[in-house]
Amino acid sequence: MKKLKNTIIIFISVTVLSGCASSIYDHYTFTETLNTKAKAEHLVQKSNTPYSDNISLVDDLKVQLQTMVTYERAKDKNQITLKMWEYLNRDNSALHQFLNTWENQGTMSTAFVQQFSPQISKAFDLMIDYENKKSKASGNAITSFLSNL
Repeated sequence: MKKLKNTIIIFISVTVLSGCASSIYDHYTFTETLNTKAKAEHLVQKSNTPYSDNISLVDDLKVQLQTMVTYERAKDKNQITLKMWEYLNRDNSALHQFLNTWENQGTMSTAFVQQFSPQISKAFDLMIDYENKKSKASGNAITSFLSNL
């Protein structure tokens, strides 16, 4: 009887603790964040060429961003990562502002690329760090980034 009681207590404790746990490492999110960052950085570097020559790459990036929002919405205990992907999908994100400016101007100057590139990379770097560590500090860095927008 004592063994059954201990087993029940352990089971309940594990169930309660796992229900309180934060999001755990997700290899898919990690690799797709790296992939999306690479696509975004590639487009930034190509922005000295006509936007019209890169429409399919821009569309691929936008679909990737939407895919990640959909994927992250389907996960539990994932609000920090979800909010960052939602930000990247907004029209006022640095990435979308860059793409819109590129579309409107046709090509981008080197100076403009150098100004925007770190802003775009920072959002992805924060997500990569958070997904890799799942620490309170890395989560706070994303929260701080989003609250300063």
